[in-house]
Amino acid sequence: MASSPKTTTTENKPPKWATPLFEQSATEAQNIYNSGKGGGVYQGDTTAGLGTTTQSGISGLQGAVSAMPSTTSSASNLAEMANGSYLKNGNPYFESALSGQLQSTADQVQSQFSGSGRYGSGANTNVLTNSLGNIRSTALSNQYNRDAQNMLTANGQIDSANSNLYQNQLAGNQAVIGAGQLQDAAKQAELNAAQSKFLAEDNQDWTRLGLLQAAAAGSAGNYGTQSQVQSGGPSPLLGAIGGIGSLATK
Repeated sequence: MASSPKTTTTENKPPKWATPLFEQSATEAQNIYNSGKGGGVYQGDTTAGLGTTTQSGISGLQGAVSAMPSTTSSASNLAEMANGSYLKNGNPYFESALSGQLQSTADQVQSQFSGSGRYGSGANTNVLTNSLGNIRSTALSNQYNRDAQNMLTANGQIDSANSNLYQNQLAGNQAVIGAGQLQDAAKQAELNAAQSKFLAEDNQDWTRLGLLQAAAAGSAGNYGTQSQVQSGGPSPLLGAIGGIGSLATK
């Protein structure tokens, strides 16, 4: 005959002095929940965004990138040299210097031929013409090269001045952005602090209740009700009798 299941129940209740704490905790939890506390939604701003200072710096960068400056003093002062206008007008002192050099050379040639008694001869004329022509060609070539180099130098100086101005504008606007970011970070910190304060105040009752529950549970230790169910199989006594019967039949 099979035995019926057997249930063993062991209770481990909290100390009597702690029972009111758990009862109070349950009551207050219900009251707080019913009051709606802790369910508030923060209505303030949560993101500071870009402030006016940062936006101003960004606009300045965009303006500097889209329009390369060309209003430097170097650009104004060197414009004629850079665009070749100076070459068209010529060096006002070049012709005067060249004329003096040609006259000095002619005097030397004529003096030499006069001393040899060949002044006015064909050879005299050829030497004079060639000497003066070579001097003039060389002088003009050298002057042209100097003017071309001055033109290139002027353009390089203008580009360098414009580049420096551009870099200064970039650096200035970057500094403005850096200052704006500090302001934006401070503003974001204020918003975060305001939100944290709201949440702390909205959940203040729940926080206090949690402290009460923690204190009660920590003081009372582990407690609860444990149930152990034994299976309803054959009785050990019947099993033993069955064993004896089997031996008797052998």
